[in-house]
Amino acid sequence: MSRSHNIAPEERYGDEMIWSRRLLTASCFSMGLALLPVLAFAQEQDTTVADRPSEAPKATIATETPTLAFAHSAFGVSAGTVGGAGYGEATGAFRGERPSLGGGLRAWGAPIDWLTLFVDAERRDEASNRRFAPSASVQGRILGDRAAGWALSGLVRYKADGFADLGGEMEFAVLGSYARRGFHLDGNVIVGAGFEEGESDGELLARIGYDVLPYLRIGGEGRLRYRLSGDASLPGGRAADVYLGPQLLGYYGAFFAAVSGGPSTIGIADGAGWFALASIGGAAF
Repeated sequence: MSRSHNIAPEERYGDEMIWSRRLLTASCFSMGLALLPVLAFAQEQDTTVADRPSEAPKATIATETPTLAFAHSAFGVSAGTVGGAGYGEATGAFRGERPSLGGGLRAWGAPIDWLTLFVDAERRDEASNRRFAPSASVQGRILGDRAAGWALSGLVRYKADGFADLGGEMEFAVLGSYARRGFHLDGNVIVGAGFEEGESDGELLARIGYDVLPYLRIGGEGRLRYRLSGDASLPGGRAADVYLGPQLLGYYGAFFAAVSGGPSTIGIADGAGWFALASIGGAAF
């Protein structure tokens, strides 16, 4: 979540509102479809222990990479894992605005099996804030594991406004994941609040994927953000913004590369636009 611009909501109507509603509807519908496997999993809970896998699936760089764009895996990473990645992102409007470029670096590790630590230094996407800003997260798995095929975790994240400005916000998240027979689903619910502005917002993140080859996963990812409190609105005078698009993950050995992109209203001041993110990294596990 990020800081916002003080633009009155009533100043933006017409095509912008139509696009925003369409994207919001598509995102909610897609996230609803993504939850169907969770319901199916709940129906399977009366199966016997003998029917369930007894060992965790083999670790790969795909299982040891906790995030690709927005959503985090509730499984975390295996004990002793240390990894990192660099990423670049671009945001642009469909109508005339110059694209905004950004990116950053990520690193993660797990000192013990159920605890994943994550740090990030990113170039924020708002026009009023072009500084690199750090964040740090602590994620703890509460229930489940990869052997069970599902997991539930909690996450706490501190996001600073900049390396020289430690004011920022705290985020609290509940993470859920499901993985079985090459199918992968991650869902996150996040609430964050700023230290100084008295503003808060919430996010719903969803990621879905399927391993079509031993080194290739195809799927998609979505993000819905909504302003919960505070006087300032999101860019474009909105109370909510949304992103939804396909995703490709390729991996081999200790290295991976991922590309995500699609329609978005995040960081767009007028109407709708697009968002794209590419990352490359690796891990020792």
